[in-house]
Amino acid sequence: MLQTGGKPVGGFARYDYALKDYKDLYTGGSRSTGYSRNTDKEKQYARSVINQQISELFSNHGMSLSKETDLKFSVNPYTYQLNVSGNIDKDTLSLIEKLLNEGDNAKNIWTHAWLCMHDADNEIVNLQANTIKVNQYSLWHEVYNTTGYDIRNAAYKNGTFIAEDGTDLLALFKEKAKNSAGYELYSNRWLEYAKNGWNKGNDLVLEIGFDSSGLYDIGQEKGYGTEQDAWIKGISQSIFDAKV
Repeated sequence: MLQTGGKPVGGFARYDYALKDYKDLYTGGSRSTGYSRNTDKEKQYARSVINQQISELFSNHGMSLSKETDLKFSVNPYTYQLNVSGNIDKDTLSLIEKLLNEGDNAKNIWTHAWLCMHDADNEIVNLQANTIKVNQYSLWHEVYNTTGYDIRNAAYKNGTFIAEDGTDLLALFKEKAKNSAGYELYSNRWLEYAKNGWNKGNDLVLEIGFDSSGLYDIGQEKGYGTEQDAWIKGISQSIFDAKV
């Protein structure tokens, strides 16, 4: 099941190992099985930690971005490949892209952006996401984790989905599914969403901005960027405030 905002017990201590390893950026989400929701203050704190990590990552590789810098990070929801665009030279864009695709950096940026797209009631508040995209995302990951197949190129034939190597994916999914209820849920969703081909327009590709102040949210009224978080009373933090 897709986790949209867990938090560890006792604050953020469980992330100490991640905070010291800039190849694996902090997300602010739980690594436990709990589903307690992150508060707005916790999301903001997570944002300040990630901002500092990115700042140090760039600094360690000789990069100093100007105040005019404005970038966009776009992350694929299946491969977690991150693409960078913006108003700086191509060589610097390529280096940033390379660094942010190391380890789990891109996946963690996607996860952090996703967590920040929910309000206190766990409702999606960002224009980039909707129920169909969320369902398609969870469908792909459920089938991939169960069968090992990327189902985006599967063809629908005679009531089932056929992989490029000829494997009957619905039959394989049923064989390997952990329980019949899960199989029924995702097989019906598969038929609903991909019977006429995989709709790339429903992929949960997430975008988040980055400027001289750090990450900022795109597509929502209330964000967690340094210039966006005045609505969170009394705890505004700059890119250097978090102690990691």
